[in-house]
Amino acid sequence: DAYNAGDDQAMLALCAESIHVVHHNRDVVVEGRENFGALLGAFKGVFPDKHFTDRRGIYRDGASVLVENTGTGTALADVPGFAAKGETARLDLCTRYTIVDGVITEYHDYG
Repeated sequence: DAYNAGDDQAMLALCAESIHVVHHNRDVVVEGRENFGALLGAFKGVFPDKHFTDRRGIYRDGASVLVENTGTGTALADVPGFAAKGETARLDLCTRYTIVDGVITEYHDYG
């Protein structure tokens, strides 16, 4: 909900200081909450209408949670690996979260 609302501060409040973020298939690797915040801001600048749809939890075991979802957004500029300017990026994703002590320590997107 925080991501879809564009509330980066609320999103980051859910994350560990040392969060590890990887978007497999897109060559995105980010270490740390501050850097993740910068990535969120950059995506918001290029995909101002970005949001997740069709979110559904598919698995939970201990600290691991898997969620299927679709990410969409219209690119204001060329974003290699995602979309050309004016195109709507649509990514069918499986996201794996690792949650320890109530915060996200790892965030992996596949798709």
